[in-house]
Amino acid sequence: MEYTNPILFYDGNCGFCQRSVQFVLQHEQSEVMYFTPLQSDLATQIKKKYPELQKNDSIILLKGKELLVESDAAIALASYLRAPYHLLKYTKFVPKVFRDSVYRIIAKNRHRLLRNNESCLVPTTHQRKRFLS
Repeated sequence: MEYTNPILFYDGNCGFCQRSVQFVLQHEQSEVMYFTPLQSDLATQIKKKYPELQKNDSIILLKGKELLVESDAAIALASYLRAPYHLLKYTKFVPKVFRDSVYRIIAKNRHRLLRNNESCLVPTTHQRKRFLS
């Protein structure tokens, strides 16, 4: 199972994660990214192919055959964003142990950062086609 376009897997039960997807939709350079919740059938298939992801409950970025998690996924995601947000990709020069520590603190507290929101971005018809199940 190989996809040409990058796919962002996110926690569909997390307000912070949903808002992050909305942020990407509003600030992406071009419309190449696809999205699917970690609770989807596609995510289940990916986790079967990559057993080390079974306990992962935060973002995963699949680029072709390359699978990125934690801060690596967030940094790669930044490269798809317009200025000034794409500059976050340069945080890759921060040692991974520090990046992942900060990422894990945010991931652990993400349900408290933003609750599920009743007022959310309604995707356009074109954007809806980029959400996979």
